[in-house]
Amino acid sequence: MKRSRTWLAWLAVGLLALSCAAPEALSSAGAWETDVSSDDGEALESCPPGSTRPPPRPPPRPGRGGRKRNREPFEPRERVFNAEPTPEQREAARRRTENAAIEQTLRDRYWRLKVEAERMYPDKVGLYEEHHFWPKYLGGPPDGPKYRVPAPYHQLITNAFRERHAYGQKPPSEARAKEIMMEVYSELPIPQLIGIPDP
Repeated sequence: MKRSRTWLAWLAVGLLALSCAAPEALSSAGAWETDVSSDDGEALESCPPGSTRPPPRPPPRPGRGGRKRNREPFEPRERVFNAEPTPEQREAARRRTENAAIEQTLRDRYWRLKVEAERMYPDKVGLYEEHHFWPKYLGGPPDGPKYRVPAPYHQLITNAFRERHAYGQKPPSEARAKEIMMEVYSELPIPQLIGIPDP
């Protein structure tokens, strides 16, 4: 028993000395080894002993998540829209600007005339009346559009219509009725038509 233990001890010492002197002798001649000497600890390539290490992989291109970008750094972007407005677009923008300015002017006029009407007709303050956009006495349809406006302001509109066409006369022609409405509403705008909500 002692001899077998002694023999095993000497065998272990011999193998240890052999591995320290020639470690390649313990590996098979055709074995492949993996190089894990990269900075991030990942295996780059496998190569047989004694062969030249392959060149390291290039670092990932900058981008989200280190992924490669489909576009080269200096490649121009695709033109997805036309930055220059067309003449029609310029004209539409000009009209919008003009309409907004006119609408604001009419709003200011409405509020000023509303206060003036309340001073002229104090007994109607706080009341509201339905106004036919095309007055019936001018030939307008009975079921035509109507707007709810303050009673004092409505009295101003009624007076303006009767100044241009007296009440009780024969209705004017359609063209003349439209002219009268254009004149009146340019001076006394209907609040709902200039962006002022119903009271």
